[in-house]
Amino acid sequence: MKALLKTSLLGLALVSTASMAANFAGPEAGVSVTMNGVTNTIHALNEDTTLGGQSPGFKLRGGYGFDMSNDAVVLLGLDFSATESEAGKVMGESVKIKNSWSLSVAPGLKLNDSTLAFVKLAYEAGKLTANSEEESISGFSYGAGLRTEINKTTFLETEIKQVNYKKLTSSGIDVTPSAIVGGVGVVFKF
Repeated sequence: MKALLKTSLLGLALVSTASMAANFAGPEAGVSVTMNGVTNTIHALNEDTTLGGQSPGFKLRGGYGFDMSNDAVVLLGLDFSATESEAGKVMGESVKIKNSWSLSVAPGLKLNDSTLAFVKLAYEAGKLTANSEEESISGFSYGAGLRTEINKTTFLETEIKQVNYKKLTSSGIDVTPSAIVGGVGVVFKF
């Protein structure tokens, strides 16, 4: 009788663990179509000037999801933007952000068995190019998203985030880049 009880409890524990991990836990990869709105605030000669631009793009994603309970998950991710983001023009030259990437943590809450809402915090980095010059930029972002199951291994994801880069100073001119990035994509679980 004790052996049957122990076996039943072990089986129940394995089934409940599998059901927790089935939806959002484990390794993942994805691709998203994005819309990028970039703003550069330039401070020179005691005046502020704002440049901006909008451009479509796409990003690649890899990550891993950890179930924390039946209803909570933490997603860790690495995103890479495979396109340049337009950030305005200075004296006829385009200002762009390129090679941008982020390392993120996103705690999420299951709304039901097939939908996850999450908030995301990330370290951001990339290159700001203007007038044939290139500067490394870094900063942080915050955002929110929703992931919905299409089938057991495929999810539709929507996300929006605010990116705030650190100020750059060159030749007495301060530039503070920022961006709002919205995206819709597909995530595949392995």
